[in-house]
Amino acid sequence: MTQESTPPRPLSDAPATGLAGLRYVLTDIDDTLTTDGRLPAEAYSALQALDAAGIAVIPVTGRPAGWCDAIARHWPVAAVVGENGALWYALDRRARRMLRWQAQTEAERRPTARG
Repeated sequence: MTQESTPPRPLSDAPATGLAGLRYVLTDIDDTLTTDGRLPAEAYSALQALDAAGIAVIPVTGRPAGWCDAIARHWPVAAVVGENGALWYALDRRARRMLRWQAQTEAERRPTARG
């Protein structure tokens, strides 16, 4: 016996009272926010509107650290989770510094010499 799944509905269909306490939106990047590898102006505008409304958007992706650093610096997002959860980056705009967390220590990430 299988259970039928209901496809997700857009947030615009949700009642305003149900969204009143919404504080975070976590989203995929590739082919969710982006189209053919590009971030459309409409998606960027939606990120800005959510930020202005006090809703923290956190993209979650398999992309590597370099991409996450750039996204955290240039997109209106609260943070970026990358490498399938192995790290996160968040730009502290007031202090003008990047906050980072990585599952592995620096020593663990450093390649070892092979001989």
